[in-house]
Amino acid sequence: MSRPIGVNSEDTKKLIEEKAVKLFEGKGYAATSMSDIKTETQLSKGTIYYHFKNKEELYLFCIKQALNRFIHEWENEMVKEETATEKLYLWARLCSLEFHNPLLKSLSEYMISTKKEKSFVADLFKPELDVISEVMKEGIHQKEFNPDLDVKEISVILLAVIYGLYDTAFLAFNTQESKELFLKRP
Repeated sequence: MSRPIGVNSEDTKKLIEEKAVKLFEGKGYAATSMSDIKTETQLSKGTIYYHFKNKEELYLFCIKQALNRFIHEWENEMVKEETATEKLYLWARLCSLEFHNPLLKSLSEYMISTKKEKSFVADLFKPELDVISEVMKEGIHQKEFNPDLDVKEISVILLAVIYGLYDTAFLAFNTQESKELFLKRP
């Protein structure tokens, strides 16, 4: 079926994204086909290919949209915090939720199946690294953090540590109460 009459192109693109995200989350990148997406959206392949030249472009669009929503949420919440330290705690809490987004967890499988270089993920997460870098610079300027810190290096380390800690911790927690306790701010 082609695009429904009266539905604009952006709405169609959003529908494709929503359905594709559910498939990528459930089946992973490699096991999801454009035919699956066609079936889920009930759109013609031509309509889907009008918006996305292939599955990889669609997948990366979905990933970037998820990361953009995270940054938008961060920007909305960050203004409520006064210190750089408080902003880092907020960032860690938001990351703990975002890193467990099933779509983002499919990145490893995507990288393996497409043989992407590790630098590819670094490029995807550059906006996150920029957020951390800005908070670190603010903390140095406000004399909360040591002025001798290498901002870029610390930002990479913080992103890796938070990602690793939450991955490890969430494997051990199997109840919502345990997860909430773990995420509770000091």
